[in-house]
Amino acid sequence: MLGYRRHVTVQDPQHLVLSDLPVKAGQQVEILILVKKDAQTVNPAKVYTDAQWDKFEPDLRSELETQYIFNNPILMKQLQDKSKWFSIPAE
Repeated sequence: MLGYRRHVTVQDPQHLVLSDLPVKAGQQVEILILVKKDAQTVNPAKVYTDAQWDKFEPDLRSELETQYIFNNPILMKQLQDKSKWFSIPAE
C-alpha cells in the first residue's frame, strides 16, 4: 500500500476537504487521521456556538470534551484529586 502525507488545519470538525489527491476516480483508499501532539486542544464551549454544538453528533461532542479534559493539566489534576468514590443524592 502506498502512503501519502499532507498536513492540514481543521476548520470544521464535521467537514474535512482533501483536494488534488494522487488517486484515480473510483479507487478505494484508507484514511487515517493523526492529531499532532503539539496541537493545542481548545475548550469547545469557547469555540462553538450553541447552534453549532447542537449540530454535532453526540460521539463527536463527547470526543471534543474528552480531549479538552485530557489535554488540560488543571482539569486532569482535579479529576485525579476526586478519583475516589463519593456519594451523590438519589433523584
